[in-house]
Amino acid sequence: MLPLILLMFCALFEASPTTLEERSTSSNASLLWGPYRPNLYLGIRPRIPNSLLMGLMWSNADDPSDILKTKLQDLRHTCEQDEGMAGYGWTAYDVRKGGMQIVNDTGNKLDLITQFAKVSSDDERGTKWGLRVRGIPRANARDHQKTTVIFYLGNEDSKSRIECAEGHTTDLSNGDVICDGTMVGLQNFKLQIPGHRSDSDSVQKTSIKSLTVPTETIWEAKSIFADQLKGSDSREGMVADNPGEGNLHFVQKNFEGGFELDVLFSSDSTSAAMTSSSLTEGIQEALSTFSKRFQSVYSLQAPFQDEQYVKFSQSLLSNLMGGIGYFYGTSKVDLSSAPEYAENDQNIGENAAPARVRAAAAVVEEQGPYQLFTAVPSRPFFPRGFLWDEGFHLQVVLDWDMDLALEIFSSWLNLMDENGWIAREQILGPEARSKVPSEFQTQYPHHANPPSLFLVVQAFVAKLNGESPFSGAPSQYLSDSAAAKDFLKTIYPKMKKHYEWFCRTQAGNLKHYQLPGYDFNQGYRWRGRTPQHIFTSGLDDYPRAQPSHPEELHVDALCWVGSMAVALGKISAFLGENEDQKVFSKHENDVGRSIDGVHWSEPDQAYCDTTVVDGNRVEKICHKGYISLFPFLVGLMGPDHSHLEAVLDLIRNPEELWSPYGLRSLSPKDKYYGTDENYWRSPVWININYMVMQRLLELAQQPGLHQQKARGIYTELRLNLGHTVFKSWKETGFAWEQYNPDTGKGQRTQHFTGWTSLIVRVLSMPDLQLASQPQVPGHAYRPANTDGWGLTLGLMVIGMLFVCFLFRKRLMRGWRGLMET
Repeated sequence: MLPLILLMFCALFEASPTTLEERSTSSNASLLWGPYRPNLYLGIRPRIPNSLLMGLMWSNADDPSDILKTKLQDLRHTCEQDEGMAGYGWTAYDVRKGGMQIVNDTGNKLDLITQFAKVSSDDERGTKWGLRVRGIPRANARDHQKTTVIFYLGNEDSKSRIECAEGHTTDLSNGDVICDGTMVGLQNFKLQIPGHRSDSDSVQKTSIKSLTVPTETIWEAKSIFADQLKGSDSREGMVADNPGEGNLHFVQKNFEGGFELDVLFSSDSTSAAMTSSSLTEGIQEALSTFSKRFQSVYSLQAPFQDEQYVKFSQSLLSNLMGGIGYFYGTSKVDLSSAPEYAENDQNIGENAAPARVRAAAAVVEEQGPYQLFTAVPSRPFFPRGFLWDEGFHLQVVLDWDMDLALEIFSSWLNLMDENGWIAREQILGPEARSKVPSEFQTQYPHHANPPSLFLVVQAFVAKLNGESPFSGAPSQYLSDSAAAKDFLKTIYPKMKKHYEWFCRTQAGNLKHYQLPGYDFNQGYRWRGRTPQHIFTSGLDDYPRAQPSHPEELHVDALCWVGSMAVALGKISAFLGENEDQKVFSKHENDVGRSIDGVHWSEPDQAYCDTTVVDGNRVEKICHKGYISLFPFLVGLMGPDHSHLEAVLDLIRNPEELWSPYGLRSLSPKDKYYGTDENYWRSPVWININYMVMQRLLELAQQPGLHQQKARGIYTELRLNLGHTVFKSWKETGFAWEQYNPDTGKGQRTQHFTGWTSLIVRVLSMPDLQLASQPQVPGHAYRPANTDGWGLTLGLMVIGMLFVCFLFRKRLMRGWRGLMET
């Protein structure tokens, strides 16, 4: 029996990936393809630069001439806020498997269902997937409503080729469309669109238009299609049929009534091509797997356990992951290092503005190209990467698929320059820039952003240490401690570099802040300030010192430094970097001293920004709101902190931050409440409310002076937030960027399934009105026990590995012989 065990052990030893790169390649084959163009209702591409771009368009075609004359705006393609949708988005979606999206298109009187699935194949690249598009006329549609659907396939690489043709028939009726391609970075492939009939007796019409266009314009497929349609003499509103070779191919199909079409993709190396039946099986598996895992990962707690809340939560989670995209292109960066950017003069924002104008006209450069794999805050309005948003996105993704979250995290870290800077907005390439006003496109290497990504790694280390449960997808890092340590060793130097860059470039002047017996060495202010905004802080128009001053200090910037020090301290402890751990522990303590010594206002009983007036007098700038909560938000206040009660009182006071719909961003007592653009000057934001919930739950679950107060606030706030976001979603079909503190209605950007999806975590938090609740079971890596049997087992394993290494060839021959018999 022992020889058999040894042979099996050696087989596993030889077959398993042995390096971090091999493990990553094996894990990420399932991440190669996806609907990674989230700015489109449906856009598919691989995570490969300059490769295939695919997309879907559709429009009502009852009067074909209307498509061009008056209704080109009804030709759906990019996600927009003003197209009158009754709701759209993924109802169930997993990045590795696929899922289902429903688009309720009231303008075209059509409900469109898209189902995407990846199917396991013998091809290690995982290039076998399918898309199913179903159209269901809405109740107010005319009989035999006509719809035109366009699927396009573009090739950004001039060295590759694609040729499309219609199989089996020579006319435009009911024929398969087949496209064969050769692509750099991909294997040879075949894309097939089988012929289908619509619900009515009328046969669908098909037209294929193959073109060669400049590769940099392929993303503008809608405009190119419109130009081709204008040049067509078809009375059916179809492009002229002209299949063949090219780098952009439009496959247009006209339907009457309901319809269904499949798009099937297979690499040539697969033993069996993708079929409609295998697509059906893949869709069923993806939906079933999603539902089962959701119940395991997010066990909704009372009173949010009804089916309606499950559907709501699944929608928000799915749309966060359905908003994950792959971006490639250059980024506009101002490398002028203008002296005004040091912001050391009075009236900071006014002096820096002319320098930005000069740079825009002369020295802004396109850097890169870069690539980024990331979630986006909103598909219609913010379809690009935002640095501080992503730290919140990944806290949800981490629950679901740890390895996916860390893959995205690594993608962000790879954007870091040699100094440690990461641009706060990643506007990569012309397609991404098309959604951004020109004045916001340029990035500045002295501008920071809240380093929320550090929170993700901190949560990862907690799971490695067994401090928090995990029940998501199987993870290579939780199952293999060596892989986890390799990963942390890889990212740790870059995280330290970013920390050092942040502390260096955002450092404040503490000259006037020293007190007898105190030596404050930690103080920071955000660079990039204008008179009314600090976009770099993430809180945009939140009130700050007026006028601006080069010696003002921002309490939130200081707290983010403390948060980074905590995260780096935990990583260094895990890696055994003891000297680093001591350094970061000291930094954390220094930050804590400055928070209380520099930023606490005893008269206001709140944490505040500070500035210098009359040359040398320090003055607290107290605008009670989210800024006042930051030491609490990032976990720098223990359960016995002397100011904790005041912070809890500020949270719960209905005359300050408390509202029936969540915590306001600014107190109604503040003179700036609800003024000007009112972005962070009253609305309820879910990301900040979520951070409050985390801290309240910690306090409520450990003995202490404020346990009962925290428990009561936590219970009320959880109910308020859950009901607010759910009710607005039910009424409008969307999650929103922010919520009105007086009505609870969602407002500003719709389909904001970025950090608003954190509400799924809130609904899964325990209901502390119940007497007790067991911890949700999860899988956590814990260091091996080296006592007793642990030591014996460890020695046996080492011995078996040694034998395997010495006799691996002879043992494997024996193993194969045994398997053959």
